[in-house]
Amino acid sequence: MKRLMMLMAALAGLAGAESEVAGVLFSVGSTNEPVVALPLKKTDVRMDVTSGIVRTEVVQRFQNDLDRPLEAIYIFPLPSEAAVEDFEIRLKDRIIRSSVKERAAAKATYEKAKAEGRKAALLEQERPNIFTTSVANLLPGETVELVFSYVEQLKFRKDRFDLTFPMVVGARYIPFRFNEEGTREPAVADAGRLNPPVLHPNLDSGHRLSIQVELQGLPLETLTSSTHAIEVEARGEDAYSVTLAREVTVPNCEFSLALGLRKNESPAVSFVQSVSDEAYGLLSVFPPIGKKRIHKPLPKDAVFLIDTSGSMSGESMAQAQSGLKRCLQNLQPDDRFTVVRFSSDFSSFSPELRVASEDKIGAAQEYVAGMEANGGTEMQPALEHVLELLPQESGRMPLVIFLTDGDVGNEDSLINLLSKKLHNTRLFTFGIGSAPNEFLLHRMAESGRGQSRFIRSHEDVGEVMSDFFQTLEAPVLTDVQVEWEDGGVQTYPARCPDIFYGRPLQLVARSDLGFGGQVRIRGRLDGEEQSFGIDLSAHQDDRHEAIEKLYGRMQVKDLMVQLMQADGPDEQKLFKRSVVEVALRHQLVTAYTSRIAVEEQVVADAGDLVSVKVPVPVPRGWSMYATATHETVQLVAGLVLLLGAWLLRWRWRAA
Repeated sequence: MKRLMMLMAALAGLAGAESEVAGVLFSVGSTNEPVVALPLKKTDVRMDVTSGIVRTEVVQRFQNDLDRPLEAIYIFPLPSEAAVEDFEIRLKDRIIRSSVKERAAAKATYEKAKAEGRKAALLEQERPNIFTTSVANLLPGETVELVFSYVEQLKFRKDRFDLTFPMVVGARYIPFRFNEEGTREPAVADAGRLNPPVLHPNLDSGHRLSIQVELQGLPLETLTSSTHAIEVEARGEDAYSVTLAREVTVPNCEFSLALGLRKNESPAVSFVQSVSDEAYGLLSVFPPIGKKRIHKPLPKDAVFLIDTSGSMSGESMAQAQSGLKRCLQNLQPDDRFTVVRFSSDFSSFSPELRVASEDKIGAAQEYVAGMEANGGTEMQPALEHVLELLPQESGRMPLVIFLTDGDVGNEDSLINLLSKKLHNTRLFTFGIGSAPNEFLLHRMAESGRGQSRFIRSHEDVGEVMSDFFQTLEAPVLTDVQVEWEDGGVQTYPARCPDIFYGRPLQLVARSDLGFGGQVRIRGRLDGEEQSFGIDLSAHQDDRHEAIEKLYGRMQVKDLMVQLMQADGPDEQKLFKRSVVEVALRHQLVTAYTSRIAVEEQVVADAGDLVSVKVPVPVPRGWSMYATATHETVQLVAGLVLLLGAWLLRWRWRAA
């Protein structure tokens, strides 16, 4: 306690200097009054939806409230398959445009410009769904806008498209390992770049976010949001404008909009293309809405894997428990199952699969009800245990149903594990909470030829889980193959996923010769071969310029998976080089390429520059101290720093 009081006293004695506490920079001004540097004031988001493709423009408005030049660094999320296509600095009287460079070169250019007192901005990818913007040499009192845009294809399920915009990065748990000297170190090399500083719930950064969505060309039946109150305005036939009912919001959870489509009784096909030097296409095959074939499903060997780490505390844990109980109720007498929970360690309801009898399901539900959220997120040992637990028997479907927020930093290691040990097991993921790791959950489900779903705070968990089991028991086609009449067509994903009831097949494709002729889709249903053809000539007028960017993003995604599985540094180097080449060709931001914008003239004295990381709010429904770490000392240090900041401000006011 004595040391604690001494540390707080030392913090309180820092008057006349500067202190950064939880990402908030306190600076003493000329009147000896503390000035709080919270440079990000507003984010404006506009999303334009056409033909199942969305183009989003994001405007981040920064302002320097200090009396010295400022550098602001902001870590934020984007959808994991967003293809960032542009980036620029907008000032009052001019625009500074960006170019794509290899990441190291872009970073060096930024640091050189910063040191010379020139205005510069950098956009970097930390993960496919985590990005960082940095802007240097904001002058005192100056406001600048960093503007970027990205494109993505909408996710379709059952009878609707899902449109989302994530607003806050949930704290990532970083596993530790022991090095050769026996010292613990993070198991993730870039751990320090994944987690933004988090504001205490009693502090308000003043940062607000607005959203406007423009929709056209979709046969919509309903427009609803499970995360925010919205206002909808009709703008003509199949055209709508959607805004937040409160105009602006605190960016502490993702925005979700469900675009419910009018029912169709026959398969619907969409083919949209863009043509420049090469032809790019997006093929979507939608199973009938409101109609499904009755057939006898295979009995399942199901393992329910549930995250009970500290980051799942509060609403997330309650959602996961409720969802898991409903899953258990949907098991059939021929199914076998068990439940595995994990945090810093893992344990199970039963060490082996049990027949889904009424008494076993009841006992499993009691086991689930007794779960509590605490500890770290050691996901990999539990996942490896589950994959070894499932037998690969003919006539049965091995299945993992995974409920988690996914907020870990070792995604590459987890996806690599799946590539080696998943075999024929199907993997379905459920994202829980207001800030799930959408990138990891999508990638895991893709690896397991399954689906990813997200349970948001106001959704009916029972309905989501019932719909999942209906989907699982109604495959339209399995072992899918796509054959193009015109040769020379490359597609992603290269391995087609199963087509389930209400879930479409969606592929991006490239052709040197252009698209024409027939596409034939083959697969199996109830052991019988199925086949049907699509005439592409009927879709020649359906165009969207964004397809080329979507193809490039999917190509990068495929190369990154191969990079994770590469043997040795030489092979890794080849895949990294391939990623850079694709990114430069399509002008994309990736793990190895960034966008850099630099002004030529010198505007500031770099020796006076103050740097601050933009703090973010605690994600909605999260507990401030139920973090994704098992490091108690870090929590204590955080509390000390917060108390120190309060004492520091009190002393300034008293001076």
